[in-house]
Amino acid sequence: MARSLPCSAELPVTGLHGGNMPWFQGSTFAPIIGKICWPMIAPLVVLLVLLLLVTFPLGNAKSQARDSRLRWLPSMRIVRLVIIARIAKVVENDFLHLNADLTAWMGIINTAAISLLVLDLVIDYSWMVMYAVGGARNTPPKIFRELFFLSGCSVIIGYSLYSSGAISGWGTAAGASVLAFVIGPGTSSQLQNLASGLSIQLEKQFVVGDWVEFEGLLGQVTSISWSNTILVDDLTDRTICVANSKIDQAVIINHSKAAPAFKVLVEVGLPYEMRPELARELLLEAVQSHANVLLARPIEVMLKTFNSSSIDYELYFYIRDYARRHQVLTDVRARIWYAVQRRGFSIPFPIVDLRPIGGERRLADSELANQRQECFAALRSLALLAPLSDKELQWLADSERVILYGLGEFIIDWHDPDRSMFVLLSGECDVMVTADQDDGSLRKVATLLKGTLFGEMSAFTDTPRSACIVAKSPVSVLKISQSSIHQVFIKNEKALEGIVELIAKREAGLKAFTATQTRDLEESLLAQMGATLRRFLGYGAED
Repeated sequence: MARSLPCSAELPVTGLHGGNMPWFQGSTFAPIIGKICWPMIAPLVVLLVLLLLVTFPLGNAKSQARDSRLRWLPSMRIVRLVIIARIAKVVENDFLHLNADLTAWMGIINTAAISLLVLDLVIDYSWMVMYAVGGARNTPPKIFRELFFLSGCSVIIGYSLYSSGAISGWGTAAGASVLAFVIGPGTSSQLQNLASGLSIQLEKQFVVGDWVEFEGLLGQVTSISWSNTILVDDLTDRTICVANSKIDQAVIINHSKAAPAFKVLVEVGLPYEMRPELARELLLEAVQSHANVLLARPIEVMLKTFNSSSIDYELYFYIRDYARRHQVLTDVRARIWYAVQRRGFSIPFPIVDLRPIGGERRLADSELANQRQECFAALRSLALLAPLSDKELQWLADSERVILYGLGEFIIDWHDPDRSMFVLLSGECDVMVTADQDDGSLRKVATLLKGTLFGEMSAFTDTPRSACIVAKSPVSVLKISQSSIHQVFIKNEKALEGIVELIAKREAGLKAFTATQTRDLEESLLAQMGATLRRFLGYGAED
């Protein structure tokens, strides 16, 4: 036979003044304390209390979440009401045979909690639907939602107390309702913040999701409550909580108000030796291929001033996502540096260089000699250029330039009429082809590593480019112009035939050609290269 758990009624309780008289004797709660079987009820109560505590961090995570899908989750306030209602229901069911006063109060709490749950659910999801249909700017202010809830809360509490007989007369019920309303928003010290919060939301100075700036603070609005507004600073990854009364008195810059696109500025000083037309071309080139720059919006280049060591320019353009502004600005500044270097200039700086001119020249000559040796080694290692002599390769290494490209820059573009070929000296590049003819999007098909030769088909045969080459990392390339190629092969027809054979075998291996198809390809390539050489020499194609 199972043993029943002991209840508190079986335990003697010593009174406050000695003796064995229980301290609760004569109290309204005496029958309850005497009959509750705590070992049976305590685990369930503890579990419900723990669930109630968990809702607070969950509610905080929901309010700060940046995923728009989380908006459709019910508020943690609803979950808390469900737990409170469940606690009341458990107590009412288990202690129904106990003190009638406590049972009545438990019933009032249960009924009010369920009613508040339904009220909050209806109001919360009504606002979610209005937000989904009309957007943040056409949705009534969040503070109205709080006012509706508090008004309904006061009515439900007052009616529950009145209908249960806990209070008599509608005047007393109205007083309880007003008390519930006042306790909701806070004490009188917060009334100024409340008025400011109401003003902010009614005037739509900014809404949740906007990027705002005031008094040196910049961040994205994540919440606007009764008393304060919360911003998230993406640069330092910190949360900023500002009293609404402070915001109401400050000068606010709303970066999201005009349009969903964001206009940003890059300032740069360029050398006096660079013509303004070239500077404008260079700056436009730095932004036109960036994925986060809106090319449909105007891009402006302004000559700001003539500085002591540079001509200062301002570059204005629009970006899609303001949260990525720092990365976009970093990319654009890096591309400007690479573009300046490729054109043989450098970013000016106002310093005095006290190094001896002779020593500087010797250092530059040494670096140039090392660079040319590196280029020769890279050319000599290429199987495609094996038919060329060391003297011819050294001439190419000495006469051509090493060019630098930044991450994401196009080394070869379809629309570029240049027919040069390149040797990748450092870094990696992606080979991109058209993924969709309609929108012109690209997809990667291969990655080129250090020591790779690319662009040779167009250089030798003068055919259009078949792919784009994009820098996967900062790279340096040896650019070999078509004219230099022609000058080498005009004097070395045997080398030309050897390179044609190597190109044909490579293409045949990629496409699984037969021997006959390979010979046909060799003849076709040789004819195309011969026609290109004749055009270079100034002869007609019919010659």
